[in-house]
Amino acid sequence: MKAWEKLRASREALDKSRDIFRDFARDLYFPALRLSPWQRTRCTPVLFLVEFLVYRVDAVAEHTRDVELETDGNQDYQKLVRYKQRFATLLRRLGAYDEAVGHQLDQGERYVRLENRVTTYGAADHADVMRLVELRSSDLRLLHTMIYPLLGRPVDQHLLDVLWPVEVLADIGNDLAHYEHDVRTGNFNAYDALVRLYGPDAPQRLRDETARYERMFHERLDGFPDGQRTHLAALCLRRYRTQIDRIPQPVRSGSDEPSTTKGSA
Repeated sequence: MKAWEKLRASREALDKSRDIFRDFARDLYFPALRLSPWQRTRCTPVLFLVEFLVYRVDAVAEHTRDVELETDGNQDYQKLVRYKQRFATLLRRLGAYDEAVGHQLDQGERYVRLENRVTTYGAADHADVMRLVELRSSDLRLLHTMIYPLLGRPVDQHLLDVLWPVEVLADIGNDLAHYEHDVRTGNFNAYDALVRLYGPDAPQRLRDETARYERMFHERLDGFPDGQRTHLAALCLRRYRTQIDRIPQPVRSGSDEPSTTKGSA
């Protein structure tokens, strides 16, 4: 890779990391945990650094799109394993590692492997598509779980559980926003994968899935006290509601510009 290409890639990673940190760490996890200004300051540089480094894993996945990662002896597999090990070591040194964080690193590896299998062989069934969506947001959960060891807190599993479908819905919303771009560039896009499976029925199939995740969110939210429930609902709904509301019509022949169709309320 040329020097200017490396510089551009680093700039893109910084921009993406900034947006993820703002939308999820600053605007969701910090207020959901009711962190003080000092606690936010303690967590911010570590979370931002880690989110930036996560995009190096994406670079490995992009590089290995046509390479089978499941073969333990190949160089790309070994590179992925080494990077994960170094990542875990770094988090330990930063005081940002515990069992929950390790679990999210494992989930991230599962995502890279599954995406690699799907892109290598060019086929995915419905279960693969939804599993990819669920695993892809593990980088968001990594940021959330890191906050607990950084502050010396026990993990709030109830909060992790209620935010899980919110993170999935936000990821789906991101794919909807980038649908046209991903179709043009050949990047994996969950909605595009459903279009390939179901054609014109894909919008309704996606609505069925988003409705399922929303039900899961509200069912889990009901277990919180009234005041906290209201607080969490306000934080979470603005994170995904408008993003999933408009679903592009499936692209036909790769040349039509997608229009949008109103999602279910």
